[in-house]
Amino acid sequence: MKPTNSHAGRARRGASRASGEKRAGEKVFEVAADLFYRESIRSVGVETLVKEAGISKISLYRNFASKDDLIVAYLENRNADYWRKVDGIVAKQDRPRARLHALIDYVCGRTTTPGYRGCPFINYAAEFPDPSHPGHRIVEENKREMRRRLVDLAKAIGARRPAQLADALFLLIEGAYASSQTLGGRSGPAANLTWATDALVDAHASR
Repeated sequence: MKPTNSHAGRARRGASRASGEKRAGEKVFEVAADLFYRESIRSVGVETLVKEAGISKISLYRNFASKDDLIVAYLENRNADYWRKVDGIVAKQDRPRARLHALIDYVCGRTTTPGYRGCPFINYAAEFPDPSHPGHRIVEENKREMRRRLVDLAKAIGARRPAQLADALFLLIEGAYASSQTLGGRSGPAANLTWATDALVDAHASR
């Protein structure tokens, strides 16, 4: 049975509304991701988000049930984007030491860029200390994944105590992220991250 004109019209209007809501969701997410990172998550309220995105509150809540859901989506997006970039950079190297160097150079570049606002996961954890908040799961995943990768690289380069070296490298990376907010820029301590990494690896690896 062919749909009547009225049925077809309702279907088109429904598809149009769904497409419009999807675009509204994408717009508010784009605005939220920018503001959450630049101005902090807690300082940006729903009123600001809908105003900046040019959408209604109902459109926001049709896409994200709460601000917490939007925060989780923001963190998940940042996490996926981070590892996608790292994977692309590291994959260009064929030796373990070069892969580690590529990872560290990437972090060094980020943390010494003028205007850099720091690691979004550390920023979030400082704003939401309650571990029951849903965003903590993504933050922990990100940091555990970095630690795991560092252990694998430490093993691959022949570290005598790979877990210990990996944790030391992890602390260097976290320190670079933290110092970017106090003594940042190309003249700050984070600029020496690559040198510090090389010195540490030279002292603990056999190749």
